Amino acid sequence: MSGVGWVHVRRISKVWGQVARTLRSFAASVAVIAAIAASPMASARQPTLRTPTISAEPNSPLLLIVSIRQQKVHVYDVNGEITSSRVSTGRPGFDTPQGVFSILEKNVHHESNIYSGAEMPYQQRITWSGVALHAGVVPGFRASHGCIRLPYSFSKTLFDITKVGNRVIVTGDDAAPLAFDHPKLFRPLPLDEASAMKSGRMGQPQLAVNDQASDAASDAVEELPRFIGVSPALIRAVSQMPRDPLRRPTTRVEADKMMREKITQLQAELKSADSARASATDKANAAIKDFAAANDRREAARRDIQPLRDAVNAAEKKQRDATHAFEDYMSGAAANVSSKSVSGKSDDARDREGELEDAVLNLTRDADAARASVAKNEMSFAEVQASFSAAQSARDAAVEAVRQAQTDLQSAQVALADANREISHRSRPISVLVSLKAQRVYIRQGVDPLLEAPITVAPLPGRVGTHVFTAMRYGRDPNTLEWQLVSAQTPSPDQAFEGGSDKKKRGRDLPQARGFNVQMATAALDAFTIPDDILATITELARPGASLIVSDRELPLNENGDGTEFVVLTR
Repeated sequence: MSGVGWVHVRRISKVWGQVARTLRSFAASVAVIAAIAASPMASARQPTLRTPTISAEPNSPLLLIVSIRQQKVHVYDVNGEITSSRVSTGRPGFDTPQGVFSILEKNVHHESNIYSGAEMPYQQRITWSGVALHAGVVPGFRASHGCIRLPYSFSKTLFDITKVGNRVIVTGDDAAPLAFDHPKLFRPLPLDEASAMKSGRMGQPQLAVNDQASDAASDAVEELPRFIGVSPALIRAVSQMPRDPLRRPTTRVEADKMMREKITQLQAELKSADSARASATDKANAAIKDFAAANDRREAARRDIQPLRDAVNAAEKKQRDATHAFEDYMSGAAANVSSKSVSGKSDDARDREGELEDAVLNLTRDADAARASVAKNEMSFAEVQASFSAAQSARDAAVEAVRQAQTDLQSAQVALADANREISHRSRPISVLVSLKAQRVYIRQGVDPLLEAPITVAPLPGRVGTHVFTAMRYGRDPNTLEWQLVSAQTPSPDQAFEGGSDKKKRGRDLPQARGFNVQMATAALDAFTIPDDILATITELARPGASLIVSDRELPLNENGDGTEFVVLTR
């Protein structure tokens, strides 16, 4: 074979070698794919992917922000964004509702009760009407029936770091939290007296004087520091004075102390109530035993005296019968004498009269003897009866004391349970919703409503949108909170109340800019005033995780029933 021929052979062999290697690689790939497909763990819902690890700051509030335009979810904690993922929201006709939500419940294995039992792994519900985050197919566009689908591995990771109550905000455009401060944002109770005085959070102590007010001083109050210094010893002395049980705490340290004291007191009351119930039960058992003995004595005495009473009744009956017989005879005898006009009586008549009279006398003596005999025992029976009545009254009183002691014990148990529940609630962040349209404030702790009240709202020349303010942590000054703003919805350019000839330009350029969000959020906060007593309640409960939602919309009642924090729909 010529050299040229060998070159062609080598080239053909090389090509066929490459083809063979490609075929072997393809066959191996097919085998791997077939093995994966045949595996029982392989499915569209459960791909064999490694679950990424996400680390969230412990005890930090979490914010989940879903952008429908981006088809993404971003997760933030106190340090910023910690993770994000693709999502698939509701397709046209089944649009995912936009607004402010929270995680209401979590369920690893959940089946839809709307769509024929469709599986919804790692479900995190945000409305009771059926909207949730869950694992599903995420094709890169809107494809769900209204839920927010997540990739399977990410849904499991997210499920592991979230808690019931975490905030979920669904927006049409992009949104991200930014640091924000405003005088209307709540401040917590001061940490303690020293830090409060250092930061000027506590008012100057006042001292009332009895002197008549002069022109120089229009009232009879002087500032305490003008007379004596406020020293740590004075603070300790004041703190040890008896407290008004209805007084609000002035610091977080005092609030914790008051709660501990309340728990200690209620535990002591429960212990005392339990001892009282046990003592009352012992007394009742003794009284019941005494009553049973008294009842036995009364029954024995009744059995002893009953024959004597029966004898008296029998003797008195015979006496009455004899008396009636004598009276009847005497009436008949008198009539016979009158009709015959005969004076005197026959011997037979006198004998009969004497017999009847003697019978009356004899039976009267027998009745008197029977009554005398029973009278001796009636006194003893009366004493037994009195003892029985006293034992019965003592038993009834002891049983009633047990009932009352049981009621007191149950009240003490309920009071302690309520206090423990209050401690648990205090660990939950509060959420405050201000509806500028309804001119009302709503406060909930977890999903438990605390109060609802009217507020004062200044007239607004336009829409301000819906804004969520979240207290992420205490500030460098422990008597402040660091807040972040997320604008869930801002008004469109033609609704924003910016003045000036360049309104359209600013409206076109700024609606989604941070500056515009800050402007609208500031206007929303400036528009309302909450009563001082409600602010005092909020201040006492404010801590990291607390949130304030301000919206120019009303609270949709159909989405805010039992078991819900707040749902504010913006679209």
